[in-house]
Amino acid sequence: MTSIELRTYGPMNYYPLRNIIEDKVSSTKIVEGLVTIHAKGATPGRVVIDRELVDDFDKVLRNMIPVIGWRHGNAYAHLRSTTMGTTYTLPFRNSKLLLPISYEIYFVETRPVYNHKKNSTPIH
Repeated sequence: MTSIELRTYGPMNYYPLRNIIEDKVSSTKIVEGLVTIHAKGATPGRVVIDRELVDDFDKVLRNMIPVIGWRHGNAYAHLRSTTMGTTYTLPFRNSKLLLPISYEIYFVETRPVYNHKKNSTPIH
């Protein structure tokens, strides 16, 4: 098991992880298998999406789950991360994820935090 440490600046900033994950997989010398990627915490999210669709996805998510109107101060952040998901398991071969080349894996900070340390764990 290994982890990735990120410094996040939010809200709703998208941090690409595909190259980082592929580098971690490559360092294991495992040729083929599955990698599970998990975002720790209650408010960060993950999304696996075509890079060209990120802006559209973000607009839909922000409209579907607005920041204001909640009794709990950051309920919107919890709901956004739940909608995106926090854990994905993806196949890889020859140290490359078996995703279309146009796809990216994003870590998304849903809260308005700045210079916040987050750990994300790809597990082989």
